[in-house]
Amino acid sequence: MILAFPSPYERLSRRVSRAIQATVQHRRQQLVIVRQPGETQDDWSRLMTRLAREAAMSVISITADDVLLSWRAQATESA
Repeated sequence: MILAFPSPYERLSRRVSRAIQATVQHRRQQLVIVRQPGETQDDWSRLMTRLAREAAMSVISITADDVLLSWRAQATESA
């Protein structure tokens, strides 16, 4: 049996998703994400573009390798 390993893009996406979820659990609405060694600029740009298209997400580039992600609080979080 051959196991399918996640692509570098999928690993990056999962890392960012885990960081966002951890931040949400602490009721914060922003997070700085830094591109790690081994993560390609193409994968990084692709993911940041995908996140920027989400209506509730704002992606602000700090440098070529890090961004500030911010989002609006969900109605259930503000209660």
